[in-house]
Amino acid sequence: METKLPLENVSVSNDIDNSSTNHEGFFIFNSSKNEINFKLLGYNSINSTFDGVAKKDTIFMESKAFVLDEVLVSNVEPFMKKVYDKMSENFIKEYTANFFLRSVLKSEDSITILQDIQGKRGKNDSSKNPYDIEVLNMRKTSMFEKKNTIDFTLPDFNQFFSPPIPVREKTNFKEVIYNDANFRKIVFEGREKNAWGQTIKGYFIINKIDYAIVEHFISVYDHPDLIPYVKFTLSSMRYKTTSYERFAIYGKDEILNKYYLKSSKLNTQLKVLRNKKETKPVYVDFAMDYFIINAIAHDKVESNFPVDKDIFKAKFSYSANFWDNQNQLPLTTDLRAFLNKVSLNKDKKKEFEIIGNF
Repeated sequence: METKLPLENVSVSNDIDNSSTNHEGFFIFNSSKNEINFKLLGYNSINSTFDGVAKKDTIFMESKAFVLDEVLVSNVEPFMKKVYDKMSENFIKEYTANFFLRSVLKSEDSITILQDIQGKRGKNDSSKNPYDIEVLNMRKTSMFEKKNTIDFTLPDFNQFFSPPIPVREKTNFKEVIYNDANFRKIVFEGREKNAWGQTIKGYFIINKIDYAIVEHFISVYDHPDLIPYVKFTLSSMRYKTTSYERFAIYGKDEILNKYYLKSSKLNTQLKVLRNKKETKPVYVDFAMDYFIINAIAHDKVESNFPVDKDIFKAKFSYSANFWDNQNQLPLTTDLRAFLNKVSLNKDKKKEFEIIGNF
């Protein structure tokens, strides 16, 4: 069925460079190689050239047909045991990746923080510190009304690169129909509720041949009304997390025949009471979007930012030349409107607290 709706997370790549579409279906891709490929699980891939794409103002991807006579296995436990047993073997233990990371905070649907980082990530599972981060370029700005400032701490890199994975022995798995014969879609749900009465839920997309997880979604909160309020560290404000979702896509290195983290998203929502008397909550939404921009390598990473520190605490100078000319992290319509709002209010220091590097 054709919907003509924008497709997010479409991989736009060749064997040298990589990008992906945003939630508006928009992408920017530049490469020295005259080849451009579009891939998304559940859709037929498109292999083209820059000349071929330039002739079109919109690219349409066709959904793969469902295999209606496919037999679903009722007991997927043996299959999932093999998936978990091969998890360590299937993933590359040591590599470096050039990446972009976008972090956006919204309060009552209005953007208050934007931070974009371009850098290099080193992964080494055998090291005491499995991650190293080298920030190469950064732009960030935040704007809060002083009377409504919220004491919010952004996650650190360790937290972001350590998404929750369900414990196999404590999880129920079920196969559902998936429109790609090379993969199996397994939905899961925790058998027990946690201390706050929440049940972990999500799904895996798994390669049938090598048992590798190629896509992963997890939601931690299913009954947010049961979550208690917690006091902010430096104020009388109270908050509770009402939503926490993680999404990840894993790419395959065809030479090593193993997998690596290609893109990852975090979406979370907080319900905030600004003071003890307030009964009407403020909803705060936070999103992080990470993707790599080249083929993985084994370059040296000159670590220059602690992986256990609030990401927004990073202090690096702004390079107008880089951000004006980079072509893989476009500003969306709402982000452009936010930056314009910051520019218009930058001198109103009594009303707004503005922090940024550009």
